[in-house]
Amino acid sequence: MTRRSRVLRRAWASQSGATAVEFALVCFPLLLLVLGIIEFGRALYVRNDLSYAADIAARRVLIGQVAKDAPDSEAQAKLESAVRDHFDSGDPQLLQIAVGKETVDGIAFRVLSIRYPFTLLLPGLAQSPISLGLSRRIPIG
Repeated sequence: MTRRSRVLRRAWASQSGATAVEFALVCFPLLLLVLGIIEFGRALYVRNDLSYAADIAARRVLIGQVAKDAPDSEAQAKLESAVRDHFDSGDPQLLQIAVGKETVDGIAFRVLSIRYPFTLLLPGLAQSPISLGLSRRIPIG
């Protein structure tokens, strides 16, 4: 047997470095999973903060700080101010806020809709921001 074939056989049977190869194969999917969990948690946190800001604005309508018969422009300005003041998870200027009126079964409601462009911290995962949104129907009559 030649020296070259003995060296190749010994290298093929060697277990040194197997752990490094296995770690390299497992590390990337595990890292992606952990970062995905972090981003999902961050998105839930921002969505919860949006909900809190909308609830504060709804509370202002319910306790009478926004008059029931106020013009839509005045009501929208007050509600936008309340939402932007209580949104702490990002840039409040990026919030897209719409206020409207709706009547269901003879009951008048103000409808507050909020959208926020959520951008992921990891570049390359999403090319455009993900839109987080919610709406609240607030009885006024």
